[in-house]
Amino acid sequence: MKPGSKYQPFPSVDLSDRKWPSRTIAQTPIWCSVDLRDGNQALTVPMTVAQKTEMFKVLVDCGFKQIEVGFPSASLTEFEFVRRLIEEN
Repeated sequence: MKPGSKYQPFPSVDLSDRKWPSRTIAQTPIWCSVDLRDGNQALTVPMTVAQKTEMFKVLVDCGFKQIEVGFPSASLTEFEFVRRLIEEN
């Protein structure tokens, strides 16, 4: 099934004095996962490099084309994870 063909556009609302209700989305939005970003500071037990790698593979398998993987300067774990992604392609 082609992305974007699963859902049909919602009927627009005709309000002549306002512009936004009659606007519709004509193409599928591009989704970017930010699940791997180091908001890990808030976690009691942050994800390890192995857990982040597994999560990355799951996101790729789900079909994400854009994934924010983290900030290498945030922590040693973030650095090692980003380095692993780069080196292992």
